[in-house]
Amino acid sequence: STWYFLPGLILMIVTLVGVLLTAGVMAREYERGTFESLFVTPVKKGEIIVAKMIPYFLLSCVNLATILLLARFVLGVPMSGSVVGLVGLSLLYLVLALALGLFISTMADSQVTAMLISGMLLILPLIMLSGMVFPIENMPGVLQGISCIVPARWYIEAVRKLMVEGLPFAAVLKEFAVLAVMTGALIGVALGKFNDKLE
Repeated sequence: STWYFLPGLILMIVTLVGVLLTAGVMAREYERGTFESLFVTPVKKGEIIVAKMIPYFLLSCVNLATILLLARFVLGVPMSGSVVGLVGLSLLYLVLALALGLFISTMADSQVTAMLISGMLLILPLIMLSGMVFPIENMPGVLQGISCIVPARWYIEAVRKLMVEGLPFAAVLKEFAVLAVMTGALIGVALGKFNDKLE
């Protein structure tokens, strides 16, 4: 059971840090008018966004490394699959989480609203539709279809294959491709909404 729930734990920590903190902090910047002050400087919008994201990306990387080390040396998870693939997949999902946090912040007028939206958008899909607790194959057909648009589902499936089943990275190319497409689409939408809100 520990090995089965460990990918879900990784997912929860990466998502909470990536989405909740990013959405809350970016919304706070809107509230305080920090972005307007920064745009007076020669710094480009893209550079400002990247600079705001870097601390949370690094923090999530530290959390991810800590979890993987504990899983291997404390919980005894074999990790006989591709460790490089596991790290790469996790970093991709982390970028997706940061983009989701940025997108949520553009829909909120305050930090509190951003945290509430993040909670509503994250908790239910994360627990109910990702396969973290309830197997996807045991869900009704409608929920199985809805779960296909939840990035967490694809991440958990891939992590279980790499970490628990010990499969090579080639076995999760489908999941990796789906997450890559979702990440690219979400980054585009988030940046578009970000620019619209500032204008």
